[in-house]
Amino acid sequence: MTAKMPSSSGIRRRLAIGPASLQIAHLSTALCSSATDSTSGARPCPPARRSRFRNVRARYSAHMSDTDVRGATVDDRALMVLAARRYYVDDASKVQIADELGVSRFKVARLLEQARATGVVTITIHADGLQHPALAARVRDHLGLTDVTVVEAGDDPDAVRRHVGEAAAEILGSTLRAGEVLGLAWGRTLTAMSAAMPPLPRVDVVQLTGAIGTDLDESPVEVVRRVALRSGGTARPLFAPLVVDDPRTAQALRRQPDVAAALRMYDDVTTAVVSVGSWAPPDSQLLRTIGDDERDALLAAGVRAEVASLLVSDDGHLVAPHFQDRCLTIGFEQMRAIPRIVAAAGGAQKALAVAAIVRAGLCTELVTDRALAEALLELPSPATDRPRA
Repeated sequence: MTAKMPSSSGIRRRLAIGPASLQIAHLSTALCSSATDSTSGARPCPPARRSRFRNVRARYSAHMSDTDVRGATVDDRALMVLAARRYYVDDASKVQIADELGVSRFKVARLLEQARATGVVTITIHADGLQHPALAARVRDHLGLTDVTVVEAGDDPDAVRRHVGEAAAEILGSTLRAGEVLGLAWGRTLTAMSAAMPPLPRVDVVQLTGAIGTDLDESPVEVVRRVALRSGGTARPLFAPLVVDDPRTAQALRRQPDVAAALRMYDDVTTAVVSVGSWAPPDSQLLRTIGDDERDALLAAGVRAEVASLLVSDDGHLVAPHFQDRCLTIGFEQMRAIPRIVAAAGGAQKALAVAAIVRAGLCTELVTDRALAEALLELPSPATDRPRA
């Protein structure tokens, strides 16, 4: 049997009471289900049920040993499970359990200790979402950034994106100021961020890139819409694809009134939030949408990472400017000129990519998970020639 325990300081505890025999299942029917006691907070037992508990105690007390219960009988284990259920699941006090079972509270304490010692009760601490400020400070100094946030996120990629996105949302909620212009790129981490966004001061929100794919939930248009709703500011989406077939098509789209209105806001962006795509090793949505020949050519040209479809090398230089001519996105120098760029990325496989965008001046703050933070510390400290605001 499992039961969730109260959350404390971001830690979720999960209690598991081990499998029981059929006799234990019969015992569980004697557990109280009446309303919570207004004074103790635990479920009280009416006299009739208290009598049943005493009958249970009488039935099994002859079998209980004062020695280690690893050799206990099924009956011993049943009484242990019964006490554990009342204490951990029903939140009954040791005094109340002792009264119900007709034993001393010291006996109840011993039963609970034995339940933990023998694995009848196990407690697991789920630390996902907790922050690591000391590790974050080391990464900040190592990368030369203004701020770094590191969260515990586990190994599952979806969980990593969710926890990093939630942390980024919390940071924006506490640091954005009214009147700012917030620029948002695209990516699954930013989708998670937008879903967790708290109320924001009134800021205008502009989309920094066109869209890829057909998933409306992960569309940058949807990300901009969600965040603008949380701020009450103006939303300026970019209704255009990210990559088109040729520069002439891209230029024609840039002249469209709605697209042009978004592009004009780029010079006014005060805070940008971006995700980071890794090309080697591959972990990028953009990379998967490009044809094999073009992808191979770009990799051969030295692409390590991408931010808002801006392709950069290990040394932080823009790679293949001709590719940008086909993209509906913010320009490389425009992005570098933004005073505050928050990169949200997780997973150790993105360490080289993050180092590359730091060298390129495309990141002033980082929100990441512990795995990526530790991987970054194993790399040489990246130097950046980012212009100072």
